[in-house]
Amino acid sequence: MSWNHRVIKKVDPDVYYEIHEVYYDEDGVINGWTQDAITPYGMDLEDLKLDLTHLLSALDKPILELVDGKLMEIK
Repeated sequence: MSWNHRVIKKVDPDVYYEIHEVYYDEDGVINGWTQDAITPYGMDLEDLKLDLTHLLSALDKPILELVDGKLMEIK
């Protein structure tokens, strides 16, 4: 199993975006994600910078949207 940070678009009723950890099975199919958005965290400033860099990498990937309980890439 692998995971990465991804932006998820949500509509409730307003549209907003959050970064979550998204988990994939061996075939690369999404099989889960964190319920709550991810918050930057670090034991020191360097740790925090590294975590922010990982979170920023989510902005370079296609946005996901929750549709009928499943995450789908927005085309």
